[in-house]
Amino acid sequence: MIIIKPLPTEAGQFRQYLPGLQNPLPPGATALAAELNGLFAGAAIVMAHPRSRAGSISVLHTPELFRNRGVGSRLLEEAERLLAEAGCLSCRVTLTLRLGVPSPEYEFLSRRGYDAETLLQRDYVIRSASLAEAPWMKRLKLPPRAKLEPLLPAAEEERREIERLAAALPPEQHPFDEERVLDDELGVMLKIGGRVAGWLGVQKLGSTLLAIRAVHVDPNVSLFGGAFALFAAADRELELTRRFAHLMFSVSGEYASTLRVCARKLGPHASSIKSLVRLEKKL
Repeated sequence: MIIIKPLPTEAGQFRQYLPGLQNPLPPGATALAAELNGLFAGAAIVMAHPRSRAGSISVLHTPELFRNRGVGSRLLEEAERLLAEAGCLSCRVTLTLRLGVPSPEYEFLSRRGYDAETLLQRDYVIRSASLAEAPWMKRLKLPPRAKLEPLLPAAEEERREIERLAAALPPEQHPFDEERVLDDELGVMLKIGGRVAGWLGVQKLGSTLLAIRAVHVDPNVSLFGGAFALFAAADRELELTRRFAHLMFSVSGEYASTLRVCARKLGPHASSIKSLVRLEKKL
């Protein structure tokens, strides 16, 4: 017999599923545990968001020993019931999907009415040696008046200009929102005619992996290739593809045209492609 009961709202027991989880859980979170014949058989974290009238399930886990025995379905049903009682009109679940790799979680949720898929982010892990030989890496050049300078530290006037250009951008493209994790040596600022026209912030994730973050070129600047031209120029100057075996590029799902360009330019050189998607169900 499957029994679902609430757990104390403490994050420790869920941290293996969500490493960044804070303790205690945020206000409005409900923790659930499943028992099968008196044994722990699964757990869930449910969150109601009153303003949007949407709820979310941030953890839904069943140990392998108890899978295909109805435990996950009972946890999901109880989570949806709690959200509906809290006034939520829909429930959202976020998944990470790997290109070419089956996702039992996706199939599980799809069979239970979750659809309205929204792409939140796509991550490419690129083989540097392959990317270095890409024709566009050799073809794209900066104009003669362009110059690359260290991004960190930028002068006060340059910081103000970057703040202005970044004001309407998502936080992940703002270099100073990401400053604490960016590498001082490898980040560059693009200047054309003496004015800031873009930037490329990078984060070292290991001795062989570099994450390309906070990249932007001012759309008012006529730069053929845009951010890709900036990256190619930074690579020629700093030898990023020679120094790091793999590079990771993250693209927001909000930018359909950028996603299409990345699929063409980065896809052929990827060792893995991950998509962060959100599924939704009306309650």
